[in-house]
Amino acid sequence: MKNYILGCLTLGMMTACTNAQSKDTKTEEKKPIQQTIHVPFEKGMEIEREVKLSDIASSVEYVRLETTDEGLVHYLMPNMMHRTSKYFIFGDRKNVMQFTRDGKFVRNIGRQGKGPGEYNYIRQVDVDEKAGKVYVLSTGRRFNVYDLETGKFLQSGALAKKKPDTFLMLNDSTMVAYQQNSNGQEQIMAYISTLSGNIQKEYSRHQLFEIKSRTSYMYGGLHDFNLQRYDGTINLKEYENDTVYSVTPDGMKKRYIFDTGKYGIKLEHTYHALDGDDEAFNRLSAGYIRYSVLETKNYLFLPYLYWAGKGKNKPRTAIYDKRTGECYKIKENIFKDDITNGLYLYFPHCALDENTLIISFEADQIFQIAEGNPELLKHPQLKGLQEGDNPVLMIVKLK
Repeated sequence: MKNYILGCLTLGMMTACTNAQSKDTKTEEKKPIQQTIHVPFEKGMEIEREVKLSDIASSVEYVRLETTDEGLVHYLMPNMMHRTSKYFIFGDRKNVMQFTRDGKFVRNIGRQGKGPGEYNYIRQVDVDEKAGKVYVLSTGRRFNVYDLETGKFLQSGALAKKKPDTFLMLNDSTMVAYQQNSNGQEQIMAYISTLSGNIQKEYSRHQLFEIKSRTSYMYGGLHDFNLQRYDGTINLKEYENDTVYSVTPDGMKKRYIFDTGKYGIKLEHTYHALDGDDEAFNRLSAGYIRYSVLETKNYLFLPYLYWAGKGKNKPRTAIYDKRTGECYKIKENIFKDDITNGLYLYFPHCALDENTLIISFEADQIFQIAEGNPELLKHPQLKGLQEGDNPVLMIVKLK
């Protein structure tokens, strides 16, 4: 995984139970009570286990994305992968692409430009299947909405003065937007806004700092995301923060707290707080871990890398088992595919729903893996694959 250090530029996740109470002859359902759960992350980093796909998954499916001149995929952004009952919707920084569930190219939704229905550098894509809409946020505050079935441009708008780095829709007209603290003084961490730019709720950030040069910095990578939708709730996690929040119109509530211990980065050791000092950053922050949180029904999948030093480019994965309360890292960083004897799950890109993970493989990656396992290319769903073809999706259905 490639990591990027950016100056003067900003780029762009939880259990509940329902209790029933009898009153006279009627049964009333109480609203689930959200509990704050502590995840033993530091302890988990000292425990390594071999996990096979059959231990966590019931099936594996490969979807080859059709390769066409119009539908060439440059890079699938993990925070822009969506699936509906009929389609996959993917975004990279330049295009929004629509494929059928079996990988046939349908269309590019919208296009780059400055005119009506056009966009520039894409920050985030979201889909509301019930409303039949695709939402695209591009650089600045520009926002476009398209019809899911036809790709037709429906409306555009500009958000309020606060420029979000990413967003997810609460409903067909209201979003949760997140703002990076790239300049150290961004007091608003998240807000709820209508598409017309009317801010309904703001949530403050308390970790502020001074940058001597007054330059805006952000340390991140292509697999980064801060917002995740799970079980109808939007959850937020910042990389420097050990807390996962559930963001609702009623408030921002702590969902998970990660006991990171020695692996949690100190604010004063972050790249931006060090004012872009590479030498100091690599010396002070090599032991800290930067992790994402992908929530599914039974697990939190925790793709992670080290912030700096030798381990910063090596993707790894840990798991928190919501049923047992155990946290551990995966041996050799892969879930061996003993279901199809094909590819392996090593760094889940995102959760399509509470029981489904997705990871994409570039064609050249598959050919590299096949050098050690020539039988791989004989797999029914991989036969005929050519180098330079569009990516192959690995869809993992969890138990």
